Amino acid sequence: MILTKLQGGLGNQMFQYAAARGLLKKESQVYLDHSFLDENFKDTEHFTARKYELHIFKNIKAGKATLKQINLFKKPSAYLKALIYFSKGFFRLLQQQGNEFVSLPNPVNNQYLYLDGYFQSEEYFKHCREELLKEFQFPELDLVNKVAHQNITDVPNAVSIHIRRGDYLKSKVVSDIHGVLPIDYYQKAIEFLQNKLSPLTLFVFSDDVAWAQANLSTDNLATHYINHNQGEDSWKDMALMSYCRHHIIANSSFSWWAAWLNPSLDKIVIAPKNWFSDPQLNSQSQTIIPDTWITL
Repeated sequence: MILTKLQGGLGNQMFQYAAARGLLKKESQVYLDHSFLDENFKDTEHFTARKYELHIFKNIKAGKATLKQINLFKKPSAYLKALIYFSKGFFRLLQQQGNEFVSLPNPVNNQYLYLDGYFQSEEYFKHCREELLKEFQFPELDLVNKVAHQNITDVPNAVSIHIRRGDYLKSKVVSDIHGVLPIDYYQKAIEFLQNKLSPLTLFVFSDDVAWAQANLSTDNLATHYINHNQGEDSWKDMALMSYCRHHIIANSSFSWWAAWLNPSLDKIVIAPKNWFSDPQLNSQSQTIIPDTWITL
């Protein structure tokens, strides 16, 4: 049995599911621990308030962990503590420190594993990429987003640009960890693609579209600003980004997944060299960007 703790927004929850999914045997499923989301939903000082968001994916091999299953690891009885101690790994609680890469065990039959971390690396699950592409299929879009999808597929070099500011600015705790990317990163990325591809059509996704329009120089390139998907509809931005041909992502798991879900073999993905503003977390995050992506 594999349990994984869910924390963060949609992109992080996808990482946590995918890391556990990478350990699955054919007949098993992942059990999702929602308790952290439920307990910290209103703590906006230390976290960006999040709910369970994986419900949009109908094909994932997952069920909700019961309180009894969760307490096997969080509140074990004295008997169970002794059982865990003498079980030689039959019960294992794997806690990721910071964002360091953790070697996950290959679970044996009937072993109990609990994963607690962010697991932001495709190294945990790239061996089951084809399965995840099927399981992370988005629901059917509404009419407005179907039109946006058509606009994306109608041009030869649609480029998604993700500019994330909102929650990275509102909380000092979050800001100190992530930081907001400078506009210079986006300008260099656009210039890089201009030297590789022509013509480009830019599709800009942001939680602060007004700022993006005022500060992003697009050199007279055809540019579309997408700002109609908010709140519980935010996943539709990830879907639309994934339909683009190429990607300029933010230091955000949200646009990371949009780029990763693009099945094209010739896509160009540009990512920031420094994923975090915290130097220690950056030093622990050497595998977060896939080898085929470009960092600036």
